Amino acid sequence: MMSLHETEIVFYAVVFGAGLFIGVYAMLHGTVRKGHEPGAIRFPMAGFNTPVIGAALGAFGAVGYLATKYSQYDTIIILIAALVAGAAGWSGMTVLMAKWALRGSLNDPHEEIEELQGTVATVTQPITPTALGEISFSFRGSPTRTPARSINHDAVTVGTEVVIDKIENGVADVELWSIVEQRL
Repeated sequence: MMSLHETEIVFYAVVFGAGLFIGVYAMLHGTVRKGHEPGAIRFPMAGFNTPVIGAALGAFGAVGYLATKYSQYDTIIILIAALVAGAAGWSGMTVLMAKWALRGSLNDPHEEIEELQGTVATVTQPITPTALGEISFSFRGSPTRTPARSINHDAVTVGTEVVIDKIENGVADVELWSIVEQRL
């Protein structure tokens, strides 16, 4: 049977591991601005999102584990230190998310163009070497259609998947997905 000291060490290690797991999950799956996107994790209260929870649990577990394992402080003092570290992790990640990761758009048209670069679209009206066609794609959760031309000046049939290279003057320059895929 484990002693109380060993149980505390295991508890803090498990909390740290959970925080690390949640943080990696957030890194791999991303974070959504409003929680309305398909597959988004929604929490009933503001301030709850995976990176913030991961940071709080990770800081709480790390400080609690290290203090329990390597210091002679009382259990209550260690718990208070771990709670303070968890609150600091929560606050720090909240500020980081608000100031950097989830900052609002600056309504810069260049930012939108850069965001569209590399988007996969489907040809909805044929593109010919001499005439514009049309593509459709999803942008920020909304279906979007725009005129398009092939950057190679090839004919592209309806239903073909293409990748947006750039958009200038409302016209998308596209390349066949099959060609882009070969480069990857």
